[in-house]
Amino acid sequence: MILAIWLVALCLLGLWSLAGWGLHALLVSGVQWAGELKPLLERIPFSAWIERWVPGWIDALHMAVDLMQALLGWLGSAAPVLVWAVWAVGAMLLLGLDLLLSMVVALVRKNSPPPAAA
Repeated sequence: MILAIWLVALCLLGLWSLAGWGLHALLVSGVQWAGELKPLLERIPFSAWIERWVPGWIDALHMAVDLMQALLGWLGSAAPVLVWAVWAVGAMLLLGLDLLLSMVVALVRKNSPPPAAA
């Protein structure tokens, strides 16, 4: 059981590291790709129909894209430190949880009665 806990932990740590790498790549790549979203916003299907139900939604979407560009531009300069800090906190939480689960399994094994003889 303990081996299964640590194998799952290794897989989750690998996925967490992959997510950190992807976040770093996204933040460092710049914000020029976000500027390409504005022409796509004009071609959203059924936008006139949605506008009748939710007035001003396209303006809110344009504002959200502008805010995203500004935020990504700011975060791009702090990307290495930010990603390492977030990755380290997540990895420590994951390893702490695995250590706790291993201790629980060890305590349950210690306190359980021995199996009956055949």
